[in-house]
Amino acid sequence: MAEVIDLNLRHKHQRKKLENQAKQRAAAVASALSCGLCPRRCAHCGMAIETPVIPPPEAPYPFCGPCLEEYQAFRRLENGQGEPEAYWHSPRWAEMWRYWLKHMKACDEFRSSAEFLRLMREHQEQS
Repeated sequence: MAEVIDLNLRHKHQRKKLENQAKQRAAAVASALSCGLCPRRCAHCGMAIETPVIPPPEAPYPFCGPCLEEYQAFRRLENGQGEPEAYWHSPRWAEMWRYWLKHMKACDEFRSSAEFLRLMREHQEQS
């Protein structure tokens, strides 16, 4: 005779597996976005900042020295102040900076949303 399959037990295991996957995804989102603006890491390249560089007021994120110089060169070009300072300061380079700044702004907005704050609260309760 065929073996009887307990569908309730199978459904319970499947639901638990999905809940665990959801917890792992939530933890990954919480970690990535909460650690995204560490003042000891460059927001652009991610390198550790050995000696803290006091950013000028117009710099929206912590940058290492080289990335701060690149950001300032981008801002000068965007404001029409001078010519490209390096051969790679092309329209694609400027577009990369524009998209990166839009991405960072979207992350900032999500970090201040009620949904993210709830996620962080739940993540801390589980830790």
